[in-house]
Amino acid sequence: MGLTGRSYVNPCLNIQYINILNKRLITFNYMKPINIYSYMYKFLFLLSVTFVLLLFSSCRTGKELALFQDLNSEQNTQVQEVRTAAFDPLRLQTDDQLQIVISSISPEASQLFNLMGSAVITGNNNTQNMQSVYTVSPTGNITIPIIGEVKVVGMTTDEAKAEIKHAVSEYLKDAVISVTLINFRVTVMGEVQRPSTFQVAGEKINVLQAIGMAGDLTVFAKRSNIKVIRKAADKVEVAHLNLNNSSAMRSPFYNLRQNDIVLVEPGKRKGLQAEGLNVIIPAATSIISLIIVALTRLR
Repeated sequence: MGLTGRSYVNPCLNIQYINILNKRLITFNYMKPINIYSYMYKFLFLLSVTFVLLLFSSCRTGKELALFQDLNSEQNTQVQEVRTAAFDPLRLQTDDQLQIVISSISPEASQLFNLMGSAVITGNNNTQNMQSVYTVSPTGNITIPIIGEVKVVGMTTDEAKAEIKHAVSEYLKDAVISVTLINFRVTVMGEVQRPSTFQVAGEKINVLQAIGMAGDLTVFAKRSNIKVIRKAADKVEVAHLNLNNSSAMRSPFYNLRQNDIVLVEPGKRKGLQAEGLNVIIPAATSIISLIIVALTRLR
């Protein structure tokens, strides 16, 4: 009889069956079973824990988020006084829009000095109101009927009111003048909840109030370097405010002017987190996909 041989292999049990000249030699080699799924699940668990720790490492503590950290935060501390910058009234600029109303004991005579009402968008809800609006020209003047041009650029609204009253006194006795700036806007952008351009009621707003209108700073905002960008004549001024210290309130840029831009930059943490996640997430996704494919084929 010829020589024949057959071999059967099993992952957990290796059985060699040899049939030589009608003599059977049977050898059993037992191998210790290996649970590959257990190792895979442990690897996935460690990968998940590493990912979660990375996310938590980017979180900032409440102490880092607090403003004016130099002020005593103890509850039993008496009221603290902080010196602030003296308020300087707004000065009218070119392209400012003024609502001017001239009145006197003679309504008919007063009407000659008032422009016909025009539709002007006011407020954050873009409401249109009929108002007598004068726009400060590039030369710094406004044009009032009958009187002509009156220079108002660089003046406060009170000073402009007095200048207009002086100009109209030749025609009207005891005239009452009302001057209101209606396009006082500031822009807040960067690391805030709702970056936008905001219409300001009145003539006074500071950096904190503007940030509040924008929904507050995000956790990634760089509180130590808030930029205030202001156009002054033919140049642009950029001031840096550190809101971690109360000395920021003494800056002349703490109180905002028309068309100021408050720029809140992101801190290093946001850049590091974004860079880390951009690398880790695709890598983790690829590894998990390979593991799932391997497990599917082994089954």
